[in-house]
Amino acid sequence: MSNKSRGIKKEWLLKKELERSGYLVIRSSASKTGIDLLAAKNGRVLAFQVQSSEYIYPEKLRELEKYAEAFGAEPLVAVRKNGKWKFSAPEKLKKSGKMFKLE
Repeated sequence: MSNKSRGIKKEWLLKKELERSGYLVIRSSASKTGIDLLAAKNGRVLAFQVQSSEYIYPEKLRELEKYAEAFGAEPLVAVRKNGKWKFSAPEKLKKSGKMFKLE
């Protein structure tokens, strides 16, 4: 399975989990925007960038923050490892070479 296929699968998985938790969720097809998922529940709006690994390029992070701000959403990077989701706000990520890493 390609990285792109794995990423799409994880986006759908997170979308379904958020919907089961009562969120209304929109998925951005083919990642043409800075966010993969936009979710809202009881006035709380979340913007997700779903990653296949715990590393993210600075450009993707900037795009996530730009779109989240435009929608009044909380930006979050999401990674699924060993069957569990890890979420991090952009300011909590650690610089690792040219990329940022979820701790």
